[in-house]
Amino acid sequence: MIAWEDREPSTVLLAPPSPPGAPHLGGIYTWVLLDAARRTAQYFGGDAHLPQSWNMASRRLEPTFGHDPEEFARYCGLAVDNAVATLEGFGIAVSPHAALRDDDASVRALVQAVITDLANSDVVRYLAAEEKWCLSCRIALPPSADTEHCFTCGGKLRVRTTWDWFLPVDLDEVFRRAATVEWVPGYGIRRLRSLADVHPLIRVGHPRRNLGVPSPLHDGEILDPRLVGALGPSLLRRLGLDGPIVAAAGFDIQRKWLLTLLAANRPGALPAVIVQHGTLLDTAGRKLSRYTGASLADAPADVEPCLVRAALLSSPLGKDLRATALATVGASRLREKVLNSLRYIGLQQPRTGGIDLDAACDELLSEVESQLKAFDVPRAYAGFLRAVLSVSSTLIPMIRRQGMASYAATCRRIVSLHGIFYGDDPRLPGMSAGLKLRDTDGGKGLK
Repeated sequence: MIAWEDREPSTVLLAPPSPPGAPHLGGIYTWVLLDAARRTAQYFGGDAHLPQSWNMASRRLEPTFGHDPEEFARYCGLAVDNAVATLEGFGIAVSPHAALRDDDASVRALVQAVITDLANSDVVRYLAAEEKWCLSCRIALPPSADTEHCFTCGGKLRVRTTWDWFLPVDLDEVFRRAATVEWVPGYGIRRLRSLADVHPLIRVGHPRRNLGVPSPLHDGEILDPRLVGALGPSLLRRLGLDGPIVAAAGFDIQRKWLLTLLAANRPGALPAVIVQHGTLLDTAGRKLSRYTGASLADAPADVEPCLVRAALLSSPLGKDLRATALATVGASRLREKVLNSLRYIGLQQPRTGGIDLDAACDELLSEVESQLKAFDVPRAYAGFLRAVLSVSSTLIPMIRRQGMASYAATCRRIVSLHGIFYGDDPRLPGMSAGLKLRDTDGGKGLK
């Protein structure tokens, strides 16, 4: 497991690239898990980078921007700015540098260099392969695809043999690489191994695409966006980020992201840890997807983003979640207990012979910290709830009777742990307009 304490080089946190113009709760779930890891590293005195990760090569954008690069560049800039602002609303702070985005010229050059190296080392090969082909749309599907008609025009697919550049997928090698990675939850690797009907070849280029990274192997062709998205670990290494990589993703993209990631990146660039979470579902139990119009509006109505964040982090990692049933009410109650407890404690004057809050809370808060080190965020959240309830329901009534001797360390820990689960809260100490807490030495307050 990652040692979150002060280390060199810093841990790197990786999300699968997503379209910035179509955020939805499934993607937010991944990002809040990674931001919780970033804050955990800071909590223990370490550091972690959370690079931006965007996929601009959307087929839906091609009719509008496919032949207008300047307008496309303006769209990308605005879409990313809006997406970063959306993430900030959930307390997610992405690194200002080392952005992985396939519209950026420098990133495209790195992608092309990685593909060229893979071809030179015979990892990517020029091969003959069978495929199902739509002549009018020029769309290719693997022969194992469970359809006989094109999903775009409805025309009948033909089976043909073609020569092209492919990344062969050796499942035995993929599973050997997967065994070197730590999986959270641990059964994630078993779900990967249970994938059926995996096509043994991943096409490097993508027919009939205008937007994306030009292929260095075939003039006039665009690289398959899924392959580009899976090269994130190799790109991070070329950007100079050499620390251990922690990747996070939903179980629903094991086939199209994680499997390709394990096949396309060399062992030195593989993640040290892969964290997987359940799928966000709509009221009918169907997966929330941008293809079916999923958006942030699928969250419970009129709920602050910080409460949605906390509700996501409190949920069991391996279970699918209905978006409208997130435990935001419980998250709101816990937040208010934290605020009220800190407010009351901040009004107290230290008294000899009073309750030693630091000693009384140390075991409970240490348990929370232990769970965070193991990246068991839901259990850490449950432990945080127990600690806060102990303060508000048991210790504060005792303090009313006996006074309080020491509390500064506990307050600092609670404020920092609250930030991991809820993000920056302006109502807490150390934030703008935050509560003022007296320190045990009579200082002006906790910072």
